[in-house]
Parts: sequence; structure tokens; C-alpha cells
Amino acid sequence: MIQFHSRQRQRKRKSVLTFVMAVFVAGCNPGDDQEIIQSDSNQQNVEISINREIQLIAEDFLALRPMRGFSHQMSVNEAYLWQDRIVEYFEADLGPVVGYKTGGHSPGPGFATFPANGIRGVILGNMIFPSGTQVTLDQTKRGFLEADFAFRVGNDSINDAQTELEVLAGLDAIIPFAEIPDPYYEEGSRSVNGTIVSNMGSRMGFVGEPVIVSATQQWLDKINNFTFAVHDEHGDLIDQGTMAGWYKPLQVVTWLRDQLHQSGKKLSPGDLLSLGNIGILRQLHENSPRGPAYRSDEFILSYYGLVDEPVEVAIRIDRSKR
Repeated sequence: MIQFHSRQRQRKRKSVLTFVMAVFVAGCNPGDDQEIIQSDSNQQNVEISINREIQLIAEDFLALRPMRGFSHQMSVNEAYLWQDRIVEYFEADLGPVVGYKTGGHSPGPGFATFPANGIRGVILGNMIFPSGTQVTLDQTKRGFLEADFAFRVGNDSINDAQTELEVLAGLDAIIPFAEIPDPYYEEGSRSVNGTIVSNMGSRMGFVGEPVIVSATQQWLDKINNFTFAVHDEHGDLIDQGTMAGWYKPLQVVTWLRDQLHQSGKKLSPGDLLSLGNIGILRQLHENSPRGPAYRSDEFILSYYGLVDEPVEVAIRIDRSKR
């Protein structure tokens, strides 16, 4: 991406400047010159090697193979630069960037493979499906059903918003959202930076009809306190909860926006913002270490209390292909 290449160009310009200064100070000392050239060459070799690893991780994910570990020690911000690179490799198959996702903002213990204050990823166009789309078990390897919550960006003001009401004014809709992540990694290889650069193993998201919102205290109260439930195709309750027991959605939007700003990115009208799971997860596959496989044929997530009628998003499961 531009920012990554810009960092490379900055390093090269810095190396040239350092070389000129070294010549001036050291009187063209050959030893100093060689050390500078060798250092720059080593850095380029490291980046070439990491880029190849990123390409292989992308190929593994698209081919439903376990993603290899990413053991490089680097800052979270540097890891997000390499996430940008894997997104470039994904785009040919998964389409353009249409939004962003985040996780790790719920109360309680965090995830060992997430940064302590939260993680973000990218949503690509061909990852998104309408409510009621049928999926087969062979479309994922470690896929699980996740109840989620999302907004749609309405205008550019969100990039400068300070209060929760100002943030809400930058959004135009709630999007009923459920997800099937597919965190399929080589055994024992998953790490914080590996989760970032692999785009969190994001595979599929499902969207219901938008619920148009306005920037009022009434809407703010509803967003922070609505209830939700998952039912199966027979109307049997799978699980339920309240947003008040999880995260404050507009605070999570602010965190995601600020984190993107750190990487030189701004939100745009139409961006889909997925804010993370709301506590109802079910496994698709047998023998998952996360729990037993979901047996029903539909996973129907409903939100209550936002508008007069419940709003929902559904995932249908076809078990004929495994």
C-alpha cells in the first residue's frame, strides 16, 4: 500500500542522507560507507522475506490451508502495515475494501492473540452476503457462527467527531450483522502479530436490512441498551443477552476510527463497521476445541428495542458438503 511504500522511500531517503553525512564527517571512510550500505541492504532483505511470508499466508487462507505462523517481533503499528499488504493479495479474490472490523472490547478476560486494547481488520466486498445466505461446511475449516453488531458510516464528519452524539451524527444506519470467522492456523503458531497480519482470519459476514438512525439522546440510549437473541429455524431460543452487558458501540466506533487514523486511514461514507461479538458463538465443525458443533440449520440473530419490530440477520447451514 502507499503508506508501506512511503515508509520504504523514507528509509531510502534517510539512508542516502546518512551516507552523505558520513562522507562529510568521516572523509569518505570506506569502512563507514560499507556499513551504511550493508545495513540498508539487510533491511531490504528482511522486508522481501516478510513480504513473501505474507503472500504465502494469503495463499494458505484462500486455499483453506492452515495459515503458517508469523514470528517476527515488531510493533503493532508495523504489523498493521503488513495487514495492508495481505489485503492487497486478498483483493483479487475477495474484492475491494468496503469497511473495517474490530474485536476485543467486551468486558472480562481478553484474547491472548489480540492486542490488549483491541484489534482491527479489513472487510472486503466478496466477504459480505445478504441475510439468509446458505453456507456449506466445506467453505471453512475452523469457522464458527458469531452474533455481532455493525454500523454504516453516513458522512465524513465521523473523522472529527468528539462526543458520542457527534459520532452518531457521522453514522446513518445500524446493520444487523453476523459473521463466520475462520481462524485456521498451524497448530501452536498463532500470535498477536500473526492475528493482525492475517486479517483476523475473517472469512464471511452477513447483513440484514439497515435501520436508519439519527443523532439523538433517545437513539443513543437505545443503542446502548437494546436486547438481542439467537433462534434456530424452529423458533427455539439458542441464547440471548443485552448490549448493556457488553460494550458501548459508539465508544468502540471511536476506538476503531482513532486506530485507523494512526495508520493514516479515514472513514468514508458507506463503510461497514463491525464492532465485535456480542457473546453468542456456535461452532460449525465437529471436534472443535471451542465446543460442540451447532446442530440446527439456521442461526437467526434478532435485535429488540431499536425500532417497533425486531430486526434480524440469518445464516442458513447446508450440511450436505463437509
